[in-house]
Amino acid sequence: MVTLLVLENMDTFRDIVTEDLQEEGYEVISASSVQEARELIKDKQLDLAILDIKMPGETGLDMANSLNVTHPDVQIIFSTGYWDDKMMAQINSKQVVDLFFKPFDLDELKKRIKEILNNK
Repeated sequence: MVTLLVLENMDTFRDIVTEDLQEEGYEVISASSVQEARELIKDKQLDLAILDIKMPGETGLDMANSLNVTHPDVQIIFSTGYWDDKMMAQINSKQVVDLFFKPFDLDELKKRIKEILNNK
């Protein structure tokens, strides 16, 4: 089974994305904070991570840095509602494969996930 991590601090948005991806047949690990995500994936195999860049406390960028160490083969899709040149300049991971701006079309996200996983 393909396992995805969804890291998003907005509960409603996280729930919608999680449910939609579960309906597609993915196992989805859903977290509202970087600390929670680290705990939930500690002993898990991950195929793809969808990370909200801008969050209170630790950010999606922090989570990406953690994944570079703990899950170096996981590909990352960032999502954000805010354009910030300084923040965007910090995205340097070879694991990052796409960036979605909120609000985004869930069908487009699902299509992109399939493309990424098929090319893995």
